[in-house]
Amino acid sequence: MTAAPSDGLVRPSLLLADDDAVVRSILTGQMGSSFDVLPAAADADEAIELAERMRPDAALIDVNMPGGGGLTAVREIARRSPETCLVVLSADETRESVVELLDAGAMAYVRKGASGAEIVETLEASIRAHAALAAG
Repeated sequence: MTAAPSDGLVRPSLLLADDDAVVRSILTGQMGSSFDVLPAAADADEAIELAERMRPDAALIDVNMPGGGGLTAVREIARRSPETCLVVLSADETRESVVELLDAGAMAYVRKGASGAEIVETLEASIRAHAALAAG
């Protein structure tokens, strides 16, 4: 699902899921010039529902949030909306947690505090990799 903004460029759609309203607001502002940012989710259940209904090109999912957390969201979105490229976002995770998230369907992991440009770069590279894998 992509949208054509006023500049005529087609941008990938992006679902943001984070339980912190300030983080959601900052990320929306940072991602808005590169992505068609969809309504944000405040918990895993809402992220799963929005991803299934809206079929975004990508989703940036906070690891620690209500409703089962990022792992639940990643597993369910990967199952229900396999065309959505999943990237997880968190402040401090163990290596084992990151591996578990990647095994569940996430394409990449970004630490909170990364610059908007770094997050955009990671999302764009992940979307390309996800599309290449889907194409076989």
